[in-house]
Amino acid sequence: MPLRIPSISRSASPDSGNLKPAGPGSGREFGQTQDELRQLAERLEQAVATLRALPRNAGAGPAGARSAWPEMVRRSRFVVEGTRVPTRAKPSPAAIDDLDRIAMLMWKLTPRQRQLLWARACGLRWAELCERQRRSRTTLFRDHRAALRALAHAEVKDSS
Repeated sequence: MPLRIPSISRSASPDSGNLKPAGPGSGREFGQTQDELRQLAERLEQAVATLRALPRNAGAGPAGARSAWPEMVRRSRFVVEGTRVPTRAKPSPAAIDDLDRIAMLMWKLTPRQRQLLWARACGLRWAELCERQRRSRTTLFRDHRAALRALAHAEVKDSS
């Protein structure tokens, strides 16, 4: 019977599930491997999803979108079915804390880095970003990785 050697994928690193910075004795900082940068990008995407899931009431929007008029009463039996708004799941307190932490860390980056990271976390395609910023996809990808590294460095610096 031949001996089978399991293949090792990049995602099978020992600290792939750990978002904590590497210890002082490890000789490296969080954000230096592909998996750590991917985890940070996923955390950014989760922060965007958390922000979208937060409840919005009439007083939370911009002044131009609010109205001093009372809400329209919808009591007609013919209109009620068409005007129901499905309720969304509320984010957990841990997700809100992570959103707050990431939002504070984003202010330690340059405006261009913040825009790039937030646009990608919101799901904006590379082609749209290339058109908006008038840069090549390769350059934007390199800048995105550098911004993720800067965010990881800011997180390590902030936690110590």
